[in-house]
Amino acid sequence: MFALGAALLVATALVIALGLQVRQLRAEQRWLVERASQAYAGMYVPRVAATALDGSRHHLGQPRARSQVLFFFTTTCPYCRASLPLVGSIARQLEAASGGTAQMLGVALDDPAAAAAYAREHALPFPVVALRDRRTAMLFRARKVPLLLVVGADGRVRYARPGVLNSREGVTGVLTAVRGTEVPDARPNEKETRL
Repeated sequence: MFALGAALLVATALVIALGLQVRQLRAEQRWLVERASQAYAGMYVPRVAATALDGSRHHLGQPRARSQVLFFFTTTCPYCRASLPLVGSIARQLEAASGGTAQMLGVALDDPAAAAAYAREHALPFPVVALRDRRTAMLFRARKVPLLLVVGADGRVRYARPGVLNSREGVTGVLTAVRGTEVPDARPNEKETRL
């Protein structure tokens, strides 16, 4: 009788231990999936040669100076459209915030004609590149738009902001990152819209 009770106790302990291990493995799997599919501060991005709609040549992921702000969007995304007022605010404040050491580029995941019409309609105050190759967009983890990235001169992301930009905290985060000071958490707070 004692042996049966001890065996049940050992079996219960093993089931609990296995359950805890499964929970830990699931958490690690979620972390790996997020790292593989979402942009994050600290990740390296490729250097991709691109021509803006105005004919100027750029390298996505390779700033001309200290940092580069990339705004990934599509012309049909309502969240991208909702983000435009604050993205424009970032563009207007970028020169002063960075001391002229940051550049901003829009990256439209659309065909050039649609991107050009969108840029004209919304008077985007920065060069826009039309990027139709989804594989290249995925190298920047631009699976979902809108996405704001601040890339340093070393090709590493200093700040990543996925989702709609509808608060001053998002603007402050980008401007703080281009200044090279401590970057706040880029995750949206409870008051902000999440994708």
